[in-house]
Amino acid sequence: MVEGPGATRNGRKVQLAVGKFLVCPGSGSVSEEATGTDKTLEPPSPLPRHIAGELASRALLEAFTVGKELFLIFASSPYTTEASGDDEVALRLHFGMNGSMSTRKAKSSDLQKRPSGAAPWKQGKEPSIRLYFADCSQYESICSSDYAYVIVEAWETTFTSVCAIKSRNKLIDLTSRDVCSTLFNAQDLFASIRQLGSGMIISDALLNQDICPGVGNIIKIESLHRSKVDPRRIVNSLTDPELRRLVRHARTYSMDWLKIGRAGTKFVYNQTTCGSCRGLTVKMQKIGGASSNEGSSIGPGKGHAFMSRVTFWCTICQPLNASGESIGSLETQSATSTNIGSTIGDRNVPHNATETPSKAQVQCPQHGMKSLRLCRVRKENPNYLRIFLSCNSKGCQYFAWADTQFPHCRCGGTKAILRVAKTERSGGRWFLCCAYGDKSRKGNLNNGCGHFEWATDDHLAPLRSLLTPLL
Repeated sequence: MVEGPGATRNGRKVQLAVGKFLVCPGSGSVSEEATGTDKTLEPPSPLPRHIAGELASRALLEAFTVGKELFLIFASSPYTTEASGDDEVALRLHFGMNGSMSTRKAKSSDLQKRPSGAAPWKQGKEPSIRLYFADCSQYESICSSDYAYVIVEAWETTFTSVCAIKSRNKLIDLTSRDVCSTLFNAQDLFASIRQLGSGMIISDALLNQDICPGVGNIIKIESLHRSKVDPRRIVNSLTDPELRRLVRHARTYSMDWLKIGRAGTKFVYNQTTCGSCRGLTVKMQKIGGASSNEGSSIGPGKGHAFMSRVTFWCTICQPLNASGESIGSLETQSATSTNIGSTIGDRNVPHNATETPSKAQVQCPQHGMKSLRLCRVRKENPNYLRIFLSCNSKGCQYFAWADTQFPHCRCGGTKAILRVAKTERSGGRWFLCCAYGDKSRKGNLNNGCGHFEWATDDHLAPLRSLLTPLL
């Protein structure tokens, strides 16, 4: 999911359009009242009619980010000096799992052209929303072929019309604990987790956007690891020094991400080996979405199912009961946990491994193993979800199926697909199942042929160093 740093960077891109008028999305023209003309400017934007009507001929007054949300505030004039909720309309954008945004300048003659150098994943895809902005100082030259626009486009993004006053109030209430805000206050976030997160597990408290705006799953996992806190611990069991350390690491990791544009070093996220202790002691499990304080109106058990996320932690670096306090039933859960890697004797070996030498691993004939990458088919076709090998070296066309050693499922002629368990007892353990029963298929409600078996060393040995839990 796009986390706080990504949303904040998107918010900065939109600043290019602040103070400019939005071309009427419904008709493709600026209103006569604003421009003194009814000339058509550009094709309509993909906006629902009711939202298009609300935004028609308005100027973008301001754009700001709160956590993972981007708010665009529109008014009848870009020169409004005082906020007037009656005259304003707000658009809320949420970027979901893979949303993105771009802002560019274009002339009238270039509106229909695709931007040069567009990323491959943008080519051929229509944006979820496209907004055209025009500089009000250039209205007199509206018919000119050199007329300049600012075009804002967002892909895989949801948007809704919301109240401008409530949007601003949200900014005022949450900005001091937004991990990407310039007005961040560590004490405010500390107090918020202590008070509003009381009774929750710390994993849920961090993902709750009313408590920790901007914190997503990666920031949560890595800041917990750096703070040496088990994600299943109850907030009330954390000492003040532990919680302050967690707040500090969440802020630092978020700001580093915001500065360089990509997530920092991942010590445990999507890893099998802990980046700190180097042991194969990383635990993977889908946790969260339930609160021990069922009476709390803000508890994740009250409609916050999205907090149930795949979480990684090191069982050595992040002991469950680091403070020595009892945290109830969670101690029993830890006793039944399965690490992605388990210990045999005095050395660490991956789960399912035997003490016999592993089979030779596959490699690119030209570039060896260093440039090899394990991928999964994501397009809907007969090979959907199968895994394959490709080479990262420029110009190399190497391709090979990586599941030749896997059995066929009972559907006939179809290879079983490799998945990883995310449950409490077997989280991190690989298994083989029927591709047609995989619930990641859009609209799939059946279980296929029901094929299931735990993956053995014969299945995994050729791929061992290439496997990642979130493959």
